[in-house]
Amino acid sequence: MKNIIFIGGVHGVGKGHICQIIKSNINIVHLTASDVLKWKDISAIDNKLVQDINETQDLLIVNLKKIVDKDKRYLLDGHYCLLNKNGESERVPFKTFEDLNLSKILIVFEDTKIIKQRLEIRDGKDYDLEQIKYFQNMEVEYAKEISRKLNLPLLEIQSSDYNQETLIEFIDENTTRH
Repeated sequence: MKNIIFIGGVHGVGKGHICQIIKSNINIVHLTASDVLKWKDISAIDNKLVQDINETQDLLIVNLKKIVDKDKRYLLDGHYCLLNKNGESERVPFKTFEDLNLSKILIVFEDTKIIKQRLEIRDGKDYDLEQIKYFQNMEVEYAKEISRKLNLPLLEIQSSDYNQETLIEFIDENTTRH
């Protein structure tokens, strides 16, 4: 059963905010990949580097199988790419997206200067604008590739400028509204 919709984008792009808007309009369960992974138990909460991306994604799948109820719909908030242990952008294994058995995917993007500002306010440290640009471009391109290869509907959303009705309609197919 394809009852998971994946929403991805770089850190600080606004995925959480968009998920809250969706959740307030549609009967859907919002999960974050970090919560499913119990990230705070395997890494410092402010650490965005992933020691072993394959192992972490396998754990995500195992933990999701324990949580997901076939009679509910889920919005999974995560990333198409991660920062590996060396701080380099790396794609999440394609197999992860196959194993998630997704119904749709979304990619959230934003002006990288806005993302940089959000991250610096949130985390209290300086971020490299060029690295954010590279990471975001990598996420967007990989989301498109995943959409093509898995034949999944894809919605691209700019977090500061999108049509809420279009967003809800994209998610709402076969989902009950509040």
